[in-house]
Amino acid sequence: MSTMGDEEDEEKAARYEGIEEEASGETTSLSTLSHRPAVPPLACMRYSPRPCVNQDIVDALKPLRDWRFAEYGSGSPEGISYATAISVIIACPYKLGSGEEARALFKVGGKIALRIDEYLETGRVKEADDLAHNARYQALKSLMTVHGVGHHTAKELYEQGYRSAEDMRRSGKWEKEFRYHDDIQEPIPRSEVQSIERFVKLQLDRIQRGSHIVITGGYRRGKVMSNDVDLLITFPHQDDKERGILRKLCRRLEAKGLIPPDGILSFSEPATLRSIKENKNATSFDSLDKALVVFRHPANGTTRKRDMYRRVDLIISRWPSFGAAVMGWSGSTQFERDLRKHAEKLGYKFDSGGLRVRGTHEVVPTLMEKDVFRALKLKYIPPEYRNADP
Repeated sequence: MSTMGDEEDEEKAARYEGIEEEASGETTSLSTLSHRPAVPPLACMRYSPRPCVNQDIVDALKPLRDWRFAEYGSGSPEGISYATAISVIIACPYKLGSGEEARALFKVGGKIALRIDEYLETGRVKEADDLAHNARYQALKSLMTVHGVGHHTAKELYEQGYRSAEDMRRSGKWEKEFRYHDDIQEPIPRSEVQSIERFVKLQLDRIQRGSHIVITGGYRRGKVMSNDVDLLITFPHQDDKERGILRKLCRRLEAKGLIPPDGILSFSEPATLRSIKENKNATSFDSLDKALVVFRHPANGTTRKRDMYRRVDLIISRWPSFGAAVMGWSGSTQFERDLRKHAEKLGYKFDSGGLRVRGTHEVVPTLMEKDVFRALKLKYIPPEYRNADP
């Protein structure tokens, strides 16, 4: 049963589709709707720059989204509703002058519109400002900085009396989690991301030449500072050469002291296992070989006075689906969520392992990112405009 909010969103989406038709000359019935350019309903259809035209509004609303993520989870309806609305505001190409104007945008409802009015009139959003003094929220936010602690675990720890990451550290129960915690919390500048990539490439070449690495994640979207480093690895024009390479790479990095003894936080190689098991139904290409590791970045005497420990994702992709892998690891959370939603509407399943036809599991060749956009009938959006999260 649809709600009033759902009906309003459907009307806004239909309005956008009508304006698109008008632009192509198919109809003029909506020509008087607005002089403003239409904002597409999905993040994979629109440009999302950082910073955006309405960055001040986005910054004012962001704490409300973050609180919902901490309390309910990033995949909860409460979290997604705010994330989606803010995402649309990020892509709005004109300066919003009122909450009413914002409400014309897809997924922006009455409550958010009121808060936008409040911000435009007073320069602040009281509910967001109050979160700075909300003891529960501040505790959950601190607890969730520890690796492996999501919102469920954070709430459990809160009920047990923990009020900060420091409380966890002092308890002595999470020695491993805090061994590299302080370094991992430090943002990583672009120059250091590039340096880590060079270290990994050097060791990878010692194992197997011919590899190609793309730095994905926030770095590829143009962020000045990154929280971690995402390295996507393939072997151009050499399908299957990537099989088993992740295990060899991790072992070599460990042997060279670039991954500490307890530095492999997670490791999975479903693609390799799938390819060597006969009669394995190869329908779940979404799972790439990948490892989340703590990487020891050696001191250089200038920009790094001491070794720094950084969180690094090592991801392995087949060459024929490399475009899908790059795309799946380059977009912000909202961009990727909407991309999957759009693909499903067209009868496909998309993830970082490839693009497939639902039902038949037929794999669509996606050597380049543009192959994914083309197959999904989308205009190409450069990675620096996929910043659909605040």
